Amino acid sequence: MNRIGLLGIGIALFVTSSVVADQPVMHVSTPDANPNRTVIVVEPQTTRAIQGISEVERKRYFNLCDPGTGFEQRVKDDAMYDYLVKELGVSFGRRLGVVKHPAMSLREDPDRPGFPDITPLKTAKVDKPSQRMLEDFGPNLNVAAHGHHNAFPEYMGRFETKDSVSDPKHAQFLPQNIEAAALLSAAVLRFDFNDFDRPKFYEPVNEPHWSFPKTQHLADWHLETMRMVHRATPGVKVGGPCLPVCYFYRGDYKSFDGLKGFIERTDAQLDFYSFHTYDYLRWRDGEFKGRIQSGLPLEGTLDLVQNYTVNAFGKEVDIVISEQGGYIGSDPKGEYDGEYVAAEILAERYPDADPESWDYELKKRSIVSFGHVSSIVANTLTFLEHPHCVQKTVPFLLPNTWSWGPKYYAQLYVAKDYVDETQWVESDMTMYFKLFRGVAGRRVKALCSDPDLQTRAFVDGSKLFLAINNQSFQPESVDLRGIKSDQVVLRRFGRNPDFTCSYAEETIATPTSLALAGRETVVIVADSGQPIEPNRMVNEVVCYGDKVTQSVQDATFVVGVPQDKPIDYAQLRIGLTRSPESIRTPVVRFNGEVIDVALEDSAERFLDREYATTKLIPLDPAKVKAENTISVSFPDGNDGAVGSVVIRAAVVESLSAGSWSKSAVAPDRSKTAGS
Repeated sequence: MNRIGLLGIGIALFVTSSVVADQPVMHVSTPDANPNRTVIVVEPQTTRAIQGISEVERKRYFNLCDPGTGFEQRVKDDAMYDYLVKELGVSFGRRLGVVKHPAMSLREDPDRPGFPDITPLKTAKVDKPSQRMLEDFGPNLNVAAHGHHNAFPEYMGRFETKDSVSDPKHAQFLPQNIEAAALLSAAVLRFDFNDFDRPKFYEPVNEPHWSFPKTQHLADWHLETMRMVHRATPGVKVGGPCLPVCYFYRGDYKSFDGLKGFIERTDAQLDFYSFHTYDYLRWRDGEFKGRIQSGLPLEGTLDLVQNYTVNAFGKEVDIVISEQGGYIGSDPKGEYDGEYVAAEILAERYPDADPESWDYELKKRSIVSFGHVSSIVANTLTFLEHPHCVQKTVPFLLPNTWSWGPKYYAQLYVAKDYVDETQWVESDMTMYFKLFRGVAGRRVKALCSDPDLQTRAFVDGSKLFLAINNQSFQPESVDLRGIKSDQVVLRRFGRNPDFTCSYAEETIATPTSLALAGRETVVIVADSGQPIEPNRMVNEVVCYGDKVTQSVQDATFVVGVPQDKPIDYAQLRIGLTRSPESIRTPVVRFNGEVIDVALEDSAERFLDREYATTKLIPLDPAKVKAENTISVSFPDGNDGAVGSVVIRAAVVESLSAGSWSKSAVAPDRSKTAGS
């Protein structure tokens, strides 16, 4: 695809990567100027806020799927602890189970039938954290916790639906006695934890049966739990419904009805709302395709939730993602997700190899790891763009899963030959943390006109971090502007010709051009040697359309944008879905004028049962009005629907605003909602 860059092209070093014999090799050349190549322009001294938030909190994003409690016992030794914590910078993210095990030891209160006798909890001994853990992770681990299915005692009664009872995989029930269940959650959170490991976020049940979010019972249970938990432990936030999927675009956005209905039944009053996001990868036509929720589709998903709540309730709501990633589906799947598919790929490429060898097994796991880590990368880079609502995200990456089964796919370490626990072998899942280690500080301005390339930039002290993720199967070439250092560390995460993971780091002269392979991610680390001080600040104000989930036939929206400050740049964001065989490039009229819309190369990845994406369209700031009319149509008819239409307007702010917080500078919702 040819695209016009933002500021023109210069001639400089051209750095590309290829893989030969499973090893990345760097090439340097000097190309002719190409006016059609994408340009990425970085301004390290321009602080970039989103809804007033500029600082990156690592604990929100770069987490193990581990509660932190007992972590020192789960690592092999101090060297492994230091590697994960000190070098890779992991935090903790998720606890499965809160009430199930304590409830097993609690009797029914004889003086109050249907309620637990919580007396033993009040005297239970809770282990204190080590001094090392306190020093490394602060006063609280900031973990999201969700409950097991069917975890509440039978004496609280069973709330069921006909669908949850007859589910062939696992029959589920909720506690019928809402008050008793809320009391139990509040008591366990109060007495069974210390201030260090007490969850920051609590979802009463993990991935409830699909029929439950349609009921008022689930909503009332969450509301009562929040009320009691706030009274017992004010620092714990309660939310849900912890949906297993977020492909709200399915069925022309009819799949959004589940979360939408739950929000309505809770009157948007929960501390947060939650769902999981996984790519469901399928091996088709010699490539990993399937239903993709990460990257561009996820941008529209997050926009949709906020657009809806701003319109319906006059406010944005917080979001928690207590699981995220991507896994390979096949039937049968093998002993772990993707095992048979990986074996099929390797058998074709290495027909003479020993499929029973340990090296062969690690190659299979590496294929599975790329699918999972690449989805996590795309999700993380999306979440980083939504700090005003996304409060916690947890990659489904576990230190080890011996208790779940030694072969489980999502672990950082496996026992050698799956039996020798004295030798833990590092899996390629750690590449996620290697790639993003050290990323912190403040967001800075970095513009890219190519929707395939997720582009994010951050400054921490003297270091600039520039992350670029190619969502497409196609290679992409970019010119780089604004990196002011003589040399950089270039980190590359990609895949080899046999679909195993590839990771490389190299210190090179600062490139002004870069080539990314298909599905490759790079992180450039440029250290200027002295603190990079901001001299300018822009704040991306998120402005929402006046309606959501409209059929293409009725896809006209009004978006209000504040005009009290100069706009540095602006972006139109259109979440949409269509049938896979339909035309994918919409005709977009902005205030009556047809504007260019690039068809992303990655569109072919977003075609499973539907085409679902978010069109990210640069706008001319001079043409953005106080009230903007946007219409979306297609030349081949009215198939499909538009989920949300949002404008992000980057307004120029005074540096005297200092370190911004959400409460300090979040704009007035009445000014940014289309209505």
